[in-house]
Amino acid sequence: MIGHYLHLAVRNVPRAGPFVLISIVGLAIGLGAALLIGLYVNDELSYEHWLPNSDRVYLISVRSPDGSMTDRSPSDVGRWVAADYPQFEVVTRLQPNGGYFKREERAFSENIVWADANVFDVLRFPVVAGKLEGALVEPNTLVLTRRLAEKYFGRPDPIGETLLFNGERPMKVTAVIENLPSNTHLFIDVLAAGTSSDSPITEQDAKPMTVVGAKSWMFQTYGLLKRGESIQPLREGIRTLPDRHSQGAAGGQAASEVWPLIVRQIRAVHLGARDVASPDTEDYGRLYGAIGIGALIILAAAINFVTLRTALALRRATEVGVRKACGGNRRALFAQFMSEVFVHVLVATVLGVALAAVALPALNAFLNRTIEWQALFTPTFVGAVAALLVTITLLAGSYPAFVLSSFRPSLVTKARTTGWLQSGVREGLVALQFAIVIAVLVATIVVHRQTAFGMRESLRQSSDPTLLLRTRCNDAIKDALSRVSGVKGTACAGYVLQAGVGGVGPVQHNGGERLVLAEITVGIGYFELYDIGLAAGRYFSEDFGADQTPKDGKWTVPESIILNEAGVVKLGLPSPQAAIGQIVNINHPSAFAGTFSGEHNAQIVGVVKDFQIGSVRQDVYPAVFFVDPLMFGVLSMKLDGRKTPETLEAVDRIWAQMGDRPGPADHWFFEQTVQNIYGDLRRDFSLFTVSASVAILISALGLVGLAAHAASARTKEIGVRKVLGSGRAGIMGLLMWQFSRPVILANLIAWPAAYFAMSGWLAGFARRIDLEPWMFVTAALATLAVAALTVAAHAWSIAGVRPVVALRHE
Repeated sequence: MIGHYLHLAVRNVPRAGPFVLISIVGLAIGLGAALLIGLYVNDELSYEHWLPNSDRVYLISVRSPDGSMTDRSPSDVGRWVAADYPQFEVVTRLQPNGGYFKREERAFSENIVWADANVFDVLRFPVVAGKLEGALVEPNTLVLTRRLAEKYFGRPDPIGETLLFNGERPMKVTAVIENLPSNTHLFIDVLAAGTSSDSPITEQDAKPMTVVGAKSWMFQTYGLLKRGESIQPLREGIRTLPDRHSQGAAGGQAASEVWPLIVRQIRAVHLGARDVASPDTEDYGRLYGAIGIGALIILAAAINFVTLRTALALRRATEVGVRKACGGNRRALFAQFMSEVFVHVLVATVLGVALAAVALPALNAFLNRTIEWQALFTPTFVGAVAALLVTITLLAGSYPAFVLSSFRPSLVTKARTTGWLQSGVREGLVALQFAIVIAVLVATIVVHRQTAFGMRESLRQSSDPTLLLRTRCNDAIKDALSRVSGVKGTACAGYVLQAGVGGVGPVQHNGGERLVLAEITVGIGYFELYDIGLAAGRYFSEDFGADQTPKDGKWTVPESIILNEAGVVKLGLPSPQAAIGQIVNINHPSAFAGTFSGEHNAQIVGVVKDFQIGSVRQDVYPAVFFVDPLMFGVLSMKLDGRKTPETLEAVDRIWAQMGDRPGPADHWFFEQTVQNIYGDLRRDFSLFTVSASVAILISALGLVGLAAHAASARTKEIGVRKVLGSGRAGIMGLLMWQFSRPVILANLIAWPAAYFAMSGWLAGFARRIDLEPWMFVTAALATLAVAALTVAAHAWSIAGVRPVVALRHE
């Protein structure tokens, strides 16, 4: 019997014509989009789960004074934890660093990760060739990923082969591991033995840290907790660990007051909420947004399918009457209608899965992920798809199955009118569908405006293209690059300070409380290069000897410093003008001392206007700027933009002759840094844009079907109206209003929902745009325009039907 009903369902597809095709295609698109979002969410939630024992691996890192959580810590932290906490089975360290490898005549810069010999006891990577046991015990040994092995040697098993580190020191390949999946916070292409003479691990271990903050903070420290041990009792002790192993932070503060150590499970690092009180808490905000978008898309697709199915059901009222008059019972009709809908939903599901599989490579390219399409057939996705299939079948099949199958033959064979309840329900569903479209459009506009605002705040200091070069920025290379045609100006700094807060230290004014401010070294001319305006005082200048750190690192006169406006507020000074000439006690990082400069007096000579340091998710951080050429690490070059390729070639030539480290020049544009800062916002904007497009497409398909149905259902009515004197314009207005009304009503649902949702989203930013009325109006007008254009062709054609033809239509 079931086979008979399925046969009838398949046979009825051609009779329904384009209506069924439209409903199936719309549902397939919605399912495909929702499945892609589901794959993305699943990938986000599965970070590090591929790693054996990842539930017992913990990252020990430092919380910065600005409240952010880093993944890094000083090299000594690993030694301290291993010595004081036997609850950890193994503690290991990684130290990412730059460099390049050369083989024959080929040389490539690589992100080299130096590692302790016991790294594979904690991070058990899948092996391709060789053995991980003892692979990095000997100095000058390497473990490559499959990608790098094939890149240099053309095969995945070059065990025993050598690469020249920085073109000089041979290093032997002892093992090859599989390429790491994208759902990891570990970025590893090559692991090098930390016992090598060139290793920063060897360098850092040679001088134990006595003052916290005095050494490199670029180490990632991981511990494997013993089975049966709990991390909770260890958290407080580890937090204050630096207090027991060092003299304290600069300025006499306890180190843990400024730089507490935080222990996080490795699985919680990617979505970490950065909550010191609950380090393993994960922030699902972005995922909730993605899940919400996926749910809205599938809801829009389901509504589209249901409305078209109910519209189609009305056309079969006469069929139902005839079948009942011929002896058909309610149970048989119910089974038939439900089987038909099930077949159509099943076809849409298969198409949706196929669409998701086809579109997955594009999603991977966009997200820079390696999500596998086989994940679509895991129990989670199969169960979710099956639940959707049953739910949509019940929703779409309930009307014809329960309502039409209960009609009396004498009634359904006389008329095919639509009751006010049925048409009202259908109109309400269409309104809800377009409310989803409007809400997603509002979200797209808001995310775009916030992203543009953040990037504008960061880029407003650099109207011209600005090239950044990683270098110690000595006078010789700076002068040579300044003379390159196409370079308008140069300036040095410790790092790209717009990317975020680096070093911090204590500042004391008038014997008051020692306050922690960001302490950033910049070169003379840096603020002018980036068009950062003065609020008071002056910039740094070569004309003042106190504007630069002495070569011996010892101050005999007050050092010249500059504050930002937030720094003025932090120190309790009444205004930027009042700050000029004030003397403060400062203790900032010093390259000469290797730790901190030591407490000394400094005079505020200038105050720059606040500019964005890091993302607009945080307030502008209070900062002190000073000049210490020994701490420079990045050179900024402002270009005129007319001869960029030639300028880049000239920079590479000068670097090859005068570069202060081996290998090709490491340069990039300032705008790339800003784009990286706002990568999550740009990704959100793209997600909303694509989602809005999908929702609009689905809604438009639904309107096409409903318009075609209305054209058929109201043809006779139109003929009567035309006989009674209605013109084509009047008929057009009547039909257009029929389909515009749900879109207008949709705003009553969409505007409040979008307002509250986006208000909550914007609350996550310290600096943000305002929600303005034009955003909501624009989304509503765009949706109305899409609806009008979608049904205009059908409305125009039916309005032009000759009355004699319309009156004969049935």
